[in-house]
Amino acid sequence: MDFVKEFDNAVKNGHIVAYFQPLTRAITGSVCSAEALARWIDPDLGIIPPSEFISILEEKRLIYKLDLAIIEDACKLYNENRNMNLNFSVNLSRIDFEEVDMFSLIENILKKYNVPSNVIHLEITESTMIYNTQKTKTIFEQFHNAGFELWIDDFGSGFSSLQVLRDYEFDVLKIDMSIVQKFDINSKKILYSIINMTKKLGIHSVAEGVETDEQYQFLKNIGCEIMQGYYFSKPMSKNDFLNFVRYKEIESKSESNYWNMAGGINFLSADPLKSLSVNDDVISDASPLALIEYTNAKIKYFFVNEQYKKEIKKIGFETVLELEKAVNDKKYEYRESLVRQLNNSIIHNDIQRVDNIINNTVFSHFTKLIANNDDKYLIASSINSISTKRTDFLVLKYSQSLYKTYDCVTEITPKDDSAVQIYSTAGFAKIYGTTSLKQGIIDFASNEVEEKDRERYLSFFDLERIINMEEDYIQDKFSIRSGNIYKIKNVRISKLDDGKFLYTIQSI
Repeated sequence: MDFVKEFDNAVKNGHIVAYFQPLTRAITGSVCSAEALARWIDPDLGIIPPSEFISILEEKRLIYKLDLAIIEDACKLYNENRNMNLNFSVNLSRIDFEEVDMFSLIENILKKYNVPSNVIHLEITESTMIYNTQKTKTIFEQFHNAGFELWIDDFGSGFSSLQVLRDYEFDVLKIDMSIVQKFDINSKKILYSIINMTKKLGIHSVAEGVETDEQYQFLKNIGCEIMQGYYFSKPMSKNDFLNFVRYKEIESKSESNYWNMAGGINFLSADPLKSLSVNDDVISDASPLALIEYTNAKIKYFFVNEQYKKEIKKIGFETVLELEKAVNDKKYEYRESLVRQLNNSIIHNDIQRVDNIINNTVFSHFTKLIANNDDKYLIASSINSISTKRTDFLVLKYSQSLYKTYDCVTEITPKDDSAVQIYSTAGFAKIYGTTSLKQGIIDFASNEVEEKDRERYLSFFDLERIINMEEDYIQDKFSIRSGNIYKIKNVRISKLDDGKFLYTIQSI
């Protein structure tokens, strides 16, 4: 077939159509997007593979017509099925930007079908950025300002340049299938490095060419957010695609925002709740990490890495399902403490720490709010258990019965304006222990003490009074936050040696 000669008629007669391949959210298994791919369906020859005509159309500089036809097909599908919350990624060629005003032409198609710009994501290969850099930057800025997402396509296919990631702003990095499909140890190390890099750059990740469960599990566990490939589905005609997604869970826009926020956490970081580590050289350095969804007092573990599984075995849980069942049981003794910590994570939106002991294993549990969608909250969790061979394990173990009566135990040194938190079940670590003591007192009064008791609390915790106090201790009762409510608690400051005091909050 003479593709150049027949091309315009093929477009006009609807022989150039979009096939759709779903993109799947790794953690949930939900369909979160679909790539619109060009297919030429000839009445006599049937489906013609794109490998036979794409390069010819590029050579003859007609590729922009093909790309616009695919965008129009995607917009038609969206317009006909608005209730399904579909969105699509489409491929653009470097030559598109050289031949026509692609921005205006795409904008016109979207207006024709009343399609929001955030429905269409533009996949652009790295070779586009090599030529006419300033013009390309201007065009990209136009698209970004109009609300389009820009995806860098086929990363790792041969052109890959870190300079492109430095000089251009992308929303998503799409890993080329050639890296995923070989899947030997070197490929795994490369995938690990790419995902780690995307997290540090604040770019979302998509892996294409996923065909096996082994590939899927590996990519999910290193934090790849979205996947595409025959493991999930092959590209389908419009009708087959609609039948496919009819029986699948499709992300709503708010859910997409929710999980995109979660995508910012670095599963490979040595400090995943901060996601600031720069020393993640090997996979085994990853710390224990789980993603917990908390809604209407129900706890669901969406993701748990291997390190986290090892930690929960130390406290008596062989599987994640066993742990999930326990923490949702109102009779489980640790549930109340966990729920309080999760609520504190939501209220304070910073890292909360609670120390506890289960089955003779002392552990610190850290949580941080990642995202929320109405009454759903996604919270990152990390566990750090203390070895039974360590001396501090014995100290904590035999002090646990005492600790259980306290929400907070902190050593304070008023003369040095400092504090060291010893123990907390209420998540007060950030207030007493990481800021100056004076600032911690103010922050605690503002955030944790009920308004009617704040002035009295500040008077009670006057540092000059404490430095000069002659009594062995002072104490008073205040209304202090406990999750979403306030409860009366006993606050006591006891004199120690060398100008130090012990500050405790005790539940009544």
